[in-house]
Amino acid sequence: MASSTRQARIVAQGALDALSHVNSNTATELFAAANALHSSKQLRAALSDPSAEAASKEQLVRKVFESKLSHEVVSVLIAVATARWSSARDMADSMESLGVRALARSSKDLDGLQTELFEIQQMVAADSELELALSSTRATGEQKQTLVTKLLSGKVSEAAQVLAIQAVFSKTYKRFAEVLEQYGFWIAEFAGESVAHIRVARELSTAQLERLTKALAGYFGRELQINVEVDPEIIGGVHIAINGEVLDATVLTKLQNARLQLG
Repeated sequence: MASSTRQARIVAQGALDALSHVNSNTATELFAAANALHSSKQLRAALSDPSAEAASKEQLVRKVFESKLSHEVVSVLIAVATARWSSARDMADSMESLGVRALARSSKDLDGLQTELFEIQQMVAADSELELALSSTRATGEQKQTLVTKLLSGKVSEAAQVLAIQAVFSKTYKRFAEVLEQYGFWIAEFAGESVAHIRVARELSTAQLERLTKALAGYFGRELQINVEVDPEIIGGVHIAINGEVLDATVLTKLQNARLQLG
């Protein structure tokens, strides 16, 4: 992944994470935007053009999407369009990943959702005719959607069904099962970002843990799973790691930094 796309993805994810409320409707709207971008080469080119002014891109986003999508999703689209992408395809693919991210964020059981996606993959892989029907370019997306709905309605969670329906419209991979596999990777990526690994010198009280949990949720814009490890070697303070991002305020680190400066 080129560095410009990598930075643009961070901007796009930040815009989504900044939304105070995200649910399956948010994901559905993000998928609709992603599908529109994949379907229109002209629209992709216009919104990813590095020479175009940000104001003109915002105007285009509003013209195309404002009457169809919520204000919140339009704001995310504007952030996506005004970021700098390595390619127009990267922008469209990232919009789809934001839809998956929105569902992951609203899910109360990420492990269960990933299990459901795997089970759908296995079901399709075991039936060659079904795999062909869902992956063939001869059938329309609407026809495939009807088939998926008939197969899964009442058998899986709403989030899993939304993802399976989007998979038939997706342009990320040719085969339905491969698309679901990619969705599983994106969910796992989000899950890793949603776990805070905390090291402290002494066990935290209930009140301290509640304050820390609230502060981290406010800082990152979402609820986090908190894993606490008591480690007397850090002497004091708190060491927090979230998906590779470290917030380190321990006495040991301060002492080590001081020794380096003195040395």
